[in-house]
Amino acid sequence: MELDIDYITEHYSRMPDQELIHVATQNARGIRPEVFGIIENEIKKRNLNPDLLNAVIAQNKEYSFEEISEHSELLRDLPCPICGSTNDKLNGTVSHTVKSFLVFTTYEAEPHVACPNCLTKKNNSAILSTALLGWWGIPWGLLKTPVYIYRNLKAKQEIWSESSNNALLNFTLFKIGEIEAYKDNKEKLRSIIKPK
Repeated sequence: MELDIDYITEHYSRMPDQELIHVATQNARGIRPEVFGIIENEIKKRNLNPDLLNAVIAQNKEYSFEEISEHSELLRDLPCPICGSTNDKLNGTVSHTVKSFLVFTTYEAEPHVACPNCLTKKNNSAILSTALLGWWGIPWGLLKTPVYIYRNLKAKQEIWSESSNNALLNFTLFKIGEIEAYKDNKEKLRSIIKPK
C-alpha cells in the first residue's frame, strides 16, 4: 500500500497540539520513516518540546534489559502517586479482579506504580473483591476466580523487590515514549504513573 504523503502531511498539520503530543508520546509505534519526518516538521513548526522527537524514536527502538531498567529508575525515584511517601522506591504490580453476576463475568488486570505499602493494599483489595464477587458466574466466575486470586498473591511477592520488578519493567516499556519525552520533567513523569 502506497502512502499519500500529501494527505498525511495535511492530516498532521490540522491536528491540534495536544493530539500531536499524544501521538508523539504514546501512539507512534511502527510509524514509517516518511511519517516520522512529517511529525518532526510539525513539532518544529509549532515550537513544541523537541524531546517529543525522542519519544517517537523511543517507541520505535529495540531496548536491552539494562536500558529498560534505567528508564524505570526515573519512575522509582518519584513520590508515591497514592500516598505521597518518599520513604521507599516505587515499584509495580498488576491487580487482577473478577466480578460475576450469574451468567455475566468481567475480569480485568490493572497496572499500578506506587510504593510497596500502597501496592500491597491494591493487591489485597483485588483479592478481597475477587473472593467476594468472583464466584457468582457460571462457568467463567468459577474458573477465573481462583486463577486471579493466585495471580494477585504472586504479584504481592514481587512488590518489595530491591530492583525494578517485572510489572514495573513492563509498564516502563509500554510508556517508554512518554518517559523519554519527559525524563527531565518530574511533574510530567508523575502524571504518567498517576492512578486513573
